[in-house]
Amino acid sequence: MNQNQTSPQKRIKWCLDVAFVLVFLCMIFVPFLKLDTAETIDSTLENRSMTKWPGLDLKGEHNEWYGHYVEDRVAFREKAIRFYIKGTYALFHEFSEDLHMYGKDGWIFPADDAYVKAYQHLNTDEALLDNLTTYLSRTNDYLNSRGITFVFTMGLDKKAVYGQYFPDSIHVDETKKGIPEMLSEKLTQAGVPYVIPVKEFQKKAKTEQIYNKSYDCAHWNDLGALYGMQLVDDVIRKDHPELPALLKEDFTITYESKGIEFIELPIKDSVPVCEVNREQHLGARTKKVGRLTTVPGTSMQDYINPDAVCKTKILVIHDSFLEERYKFLTYRYKEVFMVPRQNYTHLQEYVEALKPDVVLFECAQRAFVDDLYAYTELADVTYGE
Repeated sequence: MNQNQTSPQKRIKWCLDVAFVLVFLCMIFVPFLKLDTAETIDSTLENRSMTKWPGLDLKGEHNEWYGHYVEDRVAFREKAIRFYIKGTYALFHEFSEDLHMYGKDGWIFPADDAYVKAYQHLNTDEALLDNLTTYLSRTNDYLNSRGITFVFTMGLDKKAVYGQYFPDSIHVDETKKGIPEMLSEKLTQAGVPYVIPVKEFQKKAKTEQIYNKSYDCAHWNDLGALYGMQLVDDVIRKDHPELPALLKEDFTITYESKGIEFIELPIKDSVPVCEVNREQHLGARTKKVGRLTTVPGTSMQDYINPDAVCKTKILVIHDSFLEERYKFLTYRYKEVFMVPRQNYTHLQEYVEALKPDVVLFECAQRAFVDDLYAYTELADVTYGE
């Protein structure tokens, strides 16, 4: 009798054990089986582009970035992060997690490990900077041989400008060089025109809010973009004095209250918004631009200003800092082309087809510890006649 009673109990226990194992295996394997393998993924939650496939290679740095690729593309990633953040806030009224953190006086910064190590000067990859410098130097020589002005600019992390608000518990190794400093030295030696405005922005930040306190904590705001583009403009106008200067007076500046987009928390910020205070009638050459080669998931934008006072055309190969910032260009240039920097290998095709007078290459500082490693052809790109 006892044996008959225990037999069903054993079967139930066995079924529960099997179910538990199956659920556990699904939790492990399903997210990896449903990896998002799209060429380009921009995360609104994390304010960055997800790691691209680095290509097949046996080098150690590639092995590390295979791990980053899987971490960024695993299924249900953003849903899990949002659930964790909202749960933490609901239970403990704390805003502290792996993606963002509070600094001093309520300032919010990205908090991923690579971002923090970059602040500490612990992960400056000189080999990567050498590869980028090689690419930029060859690009500069190629464009100069065709009478085209070239400028490189770095979209600085907020920590590079407002480092005084970073937590005191995070220390900088002053015996090592940070990414902006080392790259500036290499570009100077290579003779590449560049704008990496650490000192200029730190000075400007003493009197004006050029990065937001909490909203969109990874990028500059409209004022920062305006002042950054003015510095770029100073370099370009040395070769193109016919180009109207970028003036603050050309914009109406208002302030809007915006909440942090990545989660629904009661955190608001007063954000400056710059709007051109003159009428524009912009057109586009959609068919011609649409025939150009672009990386899947990206596209080129074209803006024609028939009322421009000069005939200067600019091609902008941009990262996230200049994405959708065409308003600082379109009212002054005859034509503006904008394409994401993932398309860097197609530059010669663009130049031959579009014949720009100026090429601007923008790269976010954060990319040097993020997805720039996946651009394995940087030092291999050459230009034909």
